[in-house]
Amino acid sequence: MKDKIINTLKLAKKPSKREFIEYTKLIFIGIGLLGSIGFVIWYIFDLFIVV
Repeated sequence: MKDKIINTLKLAKKPSKREFIEYTKLIFIGIGLLGSIGFVIWYIFDLFIVV
């Protein structure tokens, strides 16, 4: 187990600036999509459940 972790760390490399920016954009797009879906679901339930 320890050897597998060491080998994985040896293979890992620091991403370039361009890769980092691309990953960051994808993460923010994913967070935005999940937030939008959650908002739509909340809004739909809010329309049907009037207290």
